[in-house]
Amino acid sequence: MSLAAAIEIKGWCPGALRPMESGDGLLVRVKPRGSALSLEQANGLADVAERLGNGNIDLTRRANLQIRGLRGQSLAELHRALDRFGLLDPDPETEAARNIMVGPLAGPDARALAFSLTDALLADRPLAAILPAKFGWLVDAAGPLSIVGERADVALCLLTEGVALGVDGRWLGVAPRDEVVSFALEAARAYLAGRELPTLAKMDVVPTSGRRRLGAVGGAFGVAAPFGRLEARQLRDLVALAAKAGASELRLSPWRTLYIDTPMEGARELGLIIDNDDPLLRIDTCPGKPACRSASVDTRRDAQRLAAHGFTGSLHVSGCAKGCARLAPADLVLVGSDGRYGVVRNGTARDLPQQTIDPDDLMTVLRD
Repeated sequence: MSLAAAIEIKGWCPGALRPMESGDGLLVRVKPRGSALSLEQANGLADVAERLGNGNIDLTRRANLQIRGLRGQSLAELHRALDRFGLLDPDPETEAARNIMVGPLAGPDARALAFSLTDALLADRPLAAILPAKFGWLVDAAGPLSIVGERADVALCLLTEGVALGVDGRWLGVAPRDEVVSFALEAARAYLAGRELPTLAKMDVVPTSGRRRLGAVGGAFGVAAPFGRLEARQLRDLVALAAKAGASELRLSPWRTLYIDTPMEGARELGLIIDNDDPLLRIDTCPGKPACRSASVDTRRDAQRLAAHGFTGSLHVSGCAKGCARLAPADLVLVGSDGRYGVVRNGTARDLPQQTIDPDDLMTVLRD
């Protein structure tokens, strides 16, 4: 039996034009085009997060950012600032449909393909209008940091022989580069209508996903924020270091990790993670109480305590059974409810807990 029926599952995601009420004020999600920010854009976001919000910026699983702690009277000023930096869509419908994630090391061809897909999708208003709120697309090429294994309803991966097209985790085949966008839109329509998917040429090689890597990788430099939370000051200081190193942009990833497009130094001193073996990287946690109204436990405080005491495997600390921070199973899952934690092993936040404990007793689960 699942706990999903006992909780409210929101069928939409916040945007800059459609904020969401949270425990620490309004939350807006900013979707950088091509999953990348220029240094000027990143500095602008740090400024508005500090000046108009509470200074907290979340990195999301869809390679977006969230600005927290906003007030209703600040939204007009926020929108003017985002528009000035080229980060505001013309209307909520465009913003909702433009849900295309691009790999952090994607080259010019993959990024051009992503922009072509974006243009075609937004021009196809009938399709954009029927897309579910959380319908996701991704575009990348093969490589050590490829995101093609991440969750997406429709995925495109550049290969030598063309572009592989996948739907709901299954690769259909390969299409010519100049035709794949049309095939992708056709596949999305068929998938939503329950019709037969397009037939494509067989692939010589099936695309495989990369994995998160920090530090120097592929001519870039990866940094992670503990639990995906950046402070405005950290982002501003990171931009300064990137500029000093000669970088031009920051690229986002579904691993809540930022990639600067040139090697650099000094990120560790900002409180960011650059070590691939850091135990905090094995912990997924949502904002928890008091930031989220659905949470009754302080997830980030408790995750820090668990990290300090050591553990093996993966850990998901969730403020409630929605499990927003991680959909995949984890070795140990702690699910908040009424100020206590349900304990799930080798499962997800929506599974029925095997026991319930108080936050003060969390260390016992590491010894079991």
